[in-house]
Amino acid sequence: MNIEKNLEEKEIIPFFQPIVSLENGDIFGYEVFSRIKEKSVAEFFELADKSEKIWKLEKFCRKTILKTVSHLGLKTNIFININPEIIFDEDFYQGYTLKLLKKYNIDSRKIILEITEKCSQEKKILNEITEHYRIQNFNIALDNVGAAYSGLERICSMNPNFIKIDMKIIRGIESDTLKQSMVKSLVQFCNETGISSVAVGVETAQELDFLLSVGVQFAQGFFIGIPNKLPEKVSAESYARIIAYKKNLKELTKNKNKDEEKIQTSKKPDLNKEKGIKSFLEDFRNAEEAVENGNSSRIGELAAQGITVFPDMNVLDLMNFFNSNKECTFVTVIDLNQQVLGVMTHSVLADLLGGRFGFGLNYRKTVKEVMITDFFVVNSAEPVEKVATKAMLRDEKNLYNPIIVTKKGIYVGVVTIKQLLDTIVSVEVQEKTREITKKNRLLQRQQMIQERDMKMAELVQKSFYPSKAPCKNGWESAFIFKPMASVSGDLYDFYFDKEKKFCGVGLFDVSGHGVASGLVGILSKYLAEKIFIKNQNKPLEKLIQEFSETLAQEKGSVENYLTGIFLRMNQEKVEYVNGGHTDVLLKNTETGKVEILGGKDGKFRGMFLGMPGLPSDCCSTVKNQLEAGDILVLYTDCLIESRNGCGEEFGIERLQKILQEANSKTPKETLSYIAEKFKTYTKGVPLRDDLTIIVLQYTGIFD
Repeated sequence: MNIEKNLEEKEIIPFFQPIVSLENGDIFGYEVFSRIKEKSVAEFFELADKSEKIWKLEKFCRKTILKTVSHLGLKTNIFININPEIIFDEDFYQGYTLKLLKKYNIDSRKIILEITEKCSQEKKILNEITEHYRIQNFNIALDNVGAAYSGLERICSMNPNFIKIDMKIIRGIESDTLKQSMVKSLVQFCNETGISSVAVGVETAQELDFLLSVGVQFAQGFFIGIPNKLPEKVSAESYARIIAYKKNLKELTKNKNKDEEKIQTSKKPDLNKEKGIKSFLEDFRNAEEAVENGNSSRIGELAAQGITVFPDMNVLDLMNFFNSNKECTFVTVIDLNQQVLGVMTHSVLADLLGGRFGFGLNYRKTVKEVMITDFFVVNSAEPVEKVATKAMLRDEKNLYNPIIVTKKGIYVGVVTIKQLLDTIVSVEVQEKTREITKKNRLLQRQQMIQERDMKMAELVQKSFYPSKAPCKNGWESAFIFKPMASVSGDLYDFYFDKEKKFCGVGLFDVSGHGVASGLVGILSKYLAEKIFIKNQNKPLEKLIQEFSETLAQEKGSVENYLTGIFLRMNQEKVEYVNGGHTDVLLKNTETGKVEILGGKDGKFRGMFLGMPGLPSDCCSTVKNQLEAGDILVLYTDCLIESRNGCGEEFGIERLQKILQEANSKTPKETLSYIAEKFKTYTKGVPLRDDLTIIVLQYTGIFD
C-alpha cells in the first residue's frame, strides 16, 4: 500500500454515519470515517505510523473531511477521530485544524474530536492533547469507553464533553446484567457530571430499547444508520422506536407531573389573593414618591440575621444541619471577616450528594468547593423599592431565593421575598405590561412585513412556473406541484425547441425553504431553460455541468444548492442525466414491469448542483425504442421520504409497486392513482417538504 500514491490520487473518501438523539429521534450529528476505496483506513494509518508519515496522513484526512462538510453545507455536529501519535510531530501545535475551520467557515464548537480510550498512551499525553484542542473551543469525546483501559479516573482527568461507550459493551446488552450495570453506572455518572453519553455499535432493536430505558443520550450503529458517502437519515425502525418510547413515557408520567405541579403551585404565594392589583399599584406610586422625597425605607431595616456558615465546613455536616432543621432551606457562607463568599440551598446540596457517584465525588468536599457564587447581594442603604425592581429581573430558578444584604462589604443579613411581596408585584405588573405591549407591536410589524414578502415571492414564482402540462410531439403529461409553504423550493419546467415542439423536462429541488430558496429556484429555472434550449445537440452531461457551474457563479455567496435532472426526448429515444436527484421510474406498457431509468446502482448519478468545488461529473443514459404507452415518473424527494404515523418512509420500492399496479390509460389517471396512494399512506402526517410529481407517457403520435 503506497501512502504517497494514495494521497496524490486523493483516494481517501469520507463516510458519514448518523448519531441520533434518543430524546427526540433527530440527528444530533455524524461521525465521519476516512476510507480507501470503501475499505477501513486503519491499516493505512498503521503503515503511515511506521513510516513516520502519520501527521501528513492525519492532515490530509482532516482536510478532506472538513472540506466535504463545508461543501455539503452541514450545520450539525461532526465527530472526527484523531490519532494520539500526532502529538510527537512538531507541526501539531501550529493550529492546523483551526486554520482549516476558518478557511471553510466551520464553527469549532460543532467539531467533536474523538480520542480513543483504547490508546495505551500515558495519561499526561492524552491530557495534553485534550487541553490543546479544548482551548481552541473544540469539544472532546473519549472513545471506546469500557474497553481495555477504561476507568473513571481517566475520564475525570480528561473531563471530556462526550464519552462513547464501546460497542463490545453494547453488543447483547439486553441479556447481560454485568454490561447493564456498567452502562447504568456510566449514564448516572454522565448525568451528574454534565458529560454526554453516546452508545456505539447499536445493531438491534433490543439494544436500542435498553439504551432508551436507562437514559443514554445518543446512539449510533448499523441499526441507526450505516456509513455512507453522503449524510443519510436515521432508519425508519429506530426512529419509530424512539418516538414510541417517548410517547409511552409521557403517558406514564402525566398524572405524576400534575400532582407535582399542584404541590409547587401551592408553595408559591398567590399574589393576587393576598392583595388586589389596584391596591398594589397605589402602594407602588406612593413608594416611588417616597423614594423621590428621600423618605423610603432602606433594605437594611428589613434584614434578619439568617443562618451563616464558614467555608471550611464539610458538606455532610451542612446536610445533617439541613435535615435536622427542616424550616431552614438556605444558608449564607461568610469568612472570618464577615464578608459574603456564597450561598447554599438544601435542594442544590441534596442534588450534589445524590446518586451513586455524586456522594462519592463530593462527600469529602468543603462548602467552599460547592457553594453558589452567583447570588443576589445589595447594599443596606438601597431603597426597598429599587431592590424589588432588581429582584424581579432574576431568572425563574432564583426568583424566590432570599436577598443578601451587606454594608460596606460586611454581611448584615437576609431579606425574604415575602417581605418584598407588595413591591415585587407592583413592579411586575407595570414592567410586564409595558414589555408585552412593546413586544406585541414589534411582532405584529414583523408579521406584516413577512406576510407581504412571502405573498410577493409567491406571486412571482407562480408567474414563472408552467401552469399546464404539454401534450404533443409524441408525449402526453400531467403533474402535481404542492409547496409545503407559500413559496416552494421545488422547480420544474417543460422545454420546447425552435419549432415549438415538446423536447425536454427539467426537475430540480433547491435546498432550504422560504423566500431565499424560492428566489434561487427562479434563477435556476431561467438558467436551466437557457442552457437546455441553446445546446440542443450537446450531451446532457455537458449541459448539467455547464448549468451547475453557471448557477454557482450567478448566485455568488448564497448557500443554497440544488439536486436535479434533465430529460430530452427525440422520437422513441429518451436521454437522461441526474445530478444528485431522486431516480426516474420507467414502466413498460407491454410487460407492466417498472424499472429505475439508468439502473439501480446509480453510477451515472452526479453530485449536488451549484456548489463550487464539488465534482460535477455526470454520465447521461439513453433509453432507445420506447413503446407507445410507456410511462416515465419524475418526482422530488418528498414523495419517497415522507413517513406514515409509524415513522416508516413511503420509499421507492413502494412507489414502484404502486406504479406497476396502476392500470390507468392516461398520465392524469396514473398521477391521480399515485397521489391517492400517497395521501392514504401519510394520512394524519403533515408534509415536511415541497412535493412535485410529473408523469410522462409516450404516445408515438407526432405532430
